[in-house]
Amino acid sequence: MLAVGADIMRPVEPQQAKKTLRKQMRAQRDATTQEQRTAWSDAICANLVRLPTYQSATVVHCFLSIQTEIDTRPIIEHALAHGKRVVTPIFVKNSAETPCCEIDTLDDDAYDIGGFGLHIPRVMRPVDIALIDFVVVPLLATARIGGEPGWRRLGYGAGFYDHFLARTAAPKIGIAFSFQYVADLPHEPHDILLDQIVDEGMNYVDRRAT
Repeated sequence: MLAVGADIMRPVEPQQAKKTLRKQMRAQRDATTQEQRTAWSDAICANLVRLPTYQSATVVHCFLSIQTEIDTRPIIEHALAHGKRVVTPIFVKNSAETPCCEIDTLDDDAYDIGGFGLHIPRVMRPVDIALIDFVVVPLLATARIGGEPGWRRLGYGAGFYDHFLARTAAPKIGIAFSFQYVADLPHEPHDILLDQIVDEGMNYVDRRAT
């Protein structure tokens, strides 16, 4: 990416470009209505559970959504109802480690509320990362760059997911509202590509990385 000023074109550092894009994409997401997000989240769940990789999975790793993120409750409820184990990430401050904790309910009384509104299971049941065979990944933006074997992802900047995704061979499935696709996205060596993106549209299969 290039910045233009004083008749000079200079490259924009990836971290600064990401920071700017994060602000833009969060504002766009926050501008959607609750009604829109609910309808789109339900459609994303319906599309995701059709994936063969999901249907064959036994241990599904899925985040507990906060704020204006895609509502992952329909995904978690579907997985539990169909006999799958569900694990969620536990974010540890000042640590690159992201332990996985099994959950079997979405009842409010099973969780404490931490920083940023994160839901933290009151009962910790650690799960070996090697058992996970399907990962649902949050994002602020995504881009498919020709020649790359997957989808670029813009996260929140803390690096938790990149550290976690680097440690698992499970399919990495990003979920996105359709406005979260962008034409270009800065990429750094530590950024992990996603295998597939699922959105609320009916043509989600055509968006697969090939």
